[in-house]
Amino acid sequence: MGLAAMGVVLEGIDEMVQATDRLLATVDEMTEEQLRAPSRLPSWTRAHVLTHVARNADGLANLAHAARTGEDRPMYAGGREGRDADIEAGAGRHLGDVRLDLADSAERLLASFAGFPDEGLEREVAMSSGATAYGWEIPLLRVREVEIHHVDLGTGYSPADWSPEFAARTLDQIAPLFRSARECPVGVLEATDGPGEWQVAGEGPRLAGPRTALAAWLTGRSAGDGLRLDSGGPVPAAPTWV
Repeated sequence: MGLAAMGVVLEGIDEMVQATDRLLATVDEMTEEQLRAPSRLPSWTRAHVLTHVARNADGLANLAHAARTGEDRPMYAGGREGRDADIEAGAGRHLGDVRLDLADSAERLLASFAGFPDEGLEREVAMSSGATAYGWEIPLLRVREVEIHHVDLGTGYSPADWSPEFAARTLDQIAPLFRSARECPVGVLEATDGPGEWQVAGEGPRLAGPRTALAAWLTGRSAGDGLRLDSGGPVPAAPTWV
């Protein structure tokens, strides 16, 4: 990919910074009580979600290091169990500490792309899920993480705030997983507000609607508002994707 890949990285970094700034602005409006309130994720408070986002930044910084150097470095030193333990430990902190951790970890991730070498763009690294990604994809994966978990805070930021371009890219990224490793109740997602069609199962009805609504449904952040099945009837729930 060469120059094209570097262009994607630079654009992704800019998008990553903007998404982080929006998230930090939301945190700046929170009180301690709101931080302890339940999020949209089962059994997690908003403090859990924010701590998870911070640990994800450190994990992706590890992958960026692996991509730029060729050294084998896991996303999380203690594996997913260690990451989960860190989230539980961090979720009990005061609001100021959670906010500082969120900002500092984002800065560490940003710094990991300084002077990123060309050979690192095409180097594959292993994520904690077992999937792999190229070096040039890491900023875009971070944008997805921040945008989706911003919604999970349940503070007013919703999939309607996602850009259609972000939604389409997210569908590009995760539709293959549903097609190959999930029992999806629909066969094809069809965008009605622009180009885009994503196969998510070998067979099944077509689910149509705006790209942001399709991405919200496939990521489990919507029950299907704004979508319709060509076979009629209610929109089914999407299977879990992570």
